[in-house]
Amino acid sequence: MSPSRIVTSSSAPDPSAIPDSNATHENPWYNQDFDGFRISEQPLFQRRPIRLVCVGAGATGLQIAYKAERLLKDVTLQIYEKNSDIGGTWLENRYPGCTCDIPSHSYQFTWHRNPNWSSFYSGSEEIWRYFKDVAITYDLEKYVKFNTAVEKAVWQEEEGVWRLTLVSSDGTRFEDTCEILVNGSGVLNAWRYPDIPGMENFKGKLMHSARWDSEYDLKGKTVAVIGGGSSAVQIVPQIQPIVGKLIPFLRSPVWVTTGFGAKFAGPGGTNFEYSPSQLKEFNTDPSAYDKYCRDLEGELNKRFTMMHNKSQDQKNSRDVVADMMSTQLNKDPTLTSKLIPDFALGCRRMTPGSGYLQSLTKDNVSVITSSVAKFTEKGVVDETGQEHEVDVVICATGFDVSFTPHFEVIGRGGKSLKEEFGELPKTYLAVTAADFPNLFLLLGSNGPVSHGSVLPIFDWHTRYMFSMIHKLQTENIKCFTPKAACVDEFFSYTHELMKRLAWSASCSSWFKMGKKDGPVTAVWAGSRLHYFEVMKDVRWEDYDITYWSRNRFQFLGNGYTQCELDPEGDPVWYFDDPFTKA
Repeated sequence: MSPSRIVTSSSAPDPSAIPDSNATHENPWYNQDFDGFRISEQPLFQRRPIRLVCVGAGATGLQIAYKAERLLKDVTLQIYEKNSDIGGTWLENRYPGCTCDIPSHSYQFTWHRNPNWSSFYSGSEEIWRYFKDVAITYDLEKYVKFNTAVEKAVWQEEEGVWRLTLVSSDGTRFEDTCEILVNGSGVLNAWRYPDIPGMENFKGKLMHSARWDSEYDLKGKTVAVIGGGSSAVQIVPQIQPIVGKLIPFLRSPVWVTTGFGAKFAGPGGTNFEYSPSQLKEFNTDPSAYDKYCRDLEGELNKRFTMMHNKSQDQKNSRDVVADMMSTQLNKDPTLTSKLIPDFALGCRRMTPGSGYLQSLTKDNVSVITSSVAKFTEKGVVDETGQEHEVDVVICATGFDVSFTPHFEVIGRGGKSLKEEFGELPKTYLAVTAADFPNLFLLLGSNGPVSHGSVLPIFDWHTRYMFSMIHKLQTENIKCFTPKAACVDEFFSYTHELMKRLAWSASCSSWFKMGKKDGPVTAVWAGSRLHYFEVMKDVRWEDYDITYWSRNRFQFLGNGYTQCELDPEGDPVWYFDDPFTKA
């Protein structure tokens, strides 16, 4: 009996089966040209190698490096950092009392928890050490070129890349290109002195909180502090006991509150150091530590109702904080009338300030509630005309909060991002901008910067960006940019909802680029969980997508899949698809 014979088939393409594009087909109907389209001899979703450049090696850069190494394929990553080390704002800000107002166990990466934080709210140096430990543990500095600043980024439409001009600390200039550009240089990064006349005439010591001179001795000096925001609130109680005389210029009141997650903090929402027994539990009982982190994080997500102007939570909280502030000011009628705000709680960033208000009542402190009008050789003159002679002027006056990268960005059609943003930056979901293809802003305008720790937010930004990178690599896409109409509609949504929220109240705030009135440019109009859910999936219908070829289905390739060409591929993978199990 002859052996049975069966028809066999190879799973790999047969080169001899690929016809010449000009060959005559036996079926006359197929002897036509379909708009000049030609098949790409590759399987479905063939991944294209690309280059990703991130500007900044702070939290954003570290997050992208860690996740890219584990989740992206055929992507070359390069991070450029202007400083000599990682850490961003926590490397640069080392003024006395510099502390994060987010609980330590929330201000950490979800993928690298630190059970050894020394206190509930951590200082800048400890936070920087945490980031340094992350960089060393996972060998992330191999992606970073330090002492290198990006000067300019110009979109090249034909090539589908960003052309970067960079400068090293020694003045050497060079260029680089990338398909994907990420601005991860931070929101509170570009510090600036106030625009006050005569600053160059001052003969004493002048310093900014973001460029603190730790070598300078303030002991016994007469010191003026300009600014009343978070930095000043932390600096003043630290230097008050050692200076001879302290003159804080506080032209605008601010709500001085307990920090985020105060329910878990010390008495009255104060900071505290973790005990040896607590640290031991965090290190030896993973489930207990996980529960602590989850409970703490959950508490940060319960503040949105309070941010509604007319809510009972807002009214009750204002009453409590106002009473607390009055007590800490010893119920001094002059100070309470000037320093307790009459605007909504949260209109300016609520500012935790342990010991701050009490320090303003000390004998060596003279609070001035008018603005500084000009500098003189010996000090400053306030807006009433009175001169204050001082040895030192400390400017705790904040940062450039225009949400424009510190480097020049030229997008499609020669558009300048700085000019497009101007006084009213518009982004799409705080992550992309119209006419600036393949550019990611982490964070862009109207993101959740006042909603708790930004580090979990970076998880969602990175996830969103990686989804877009994967699609770009596997579907023959040159670039994507949000549709202008979608940016405008998101803008309308944001500010219509913002009407009911405390951030839009009338007060001078960096949320409004330092203005008293006008649009809120910094904050997401919604809760933190609201933002996370929005960012779960990319709304591709909101993007203009440009393909490398005229036919968007070029990526379908030669009819084969990656699975079929993989000797280890599972030819019945669809049996295990979650939908089949439902």
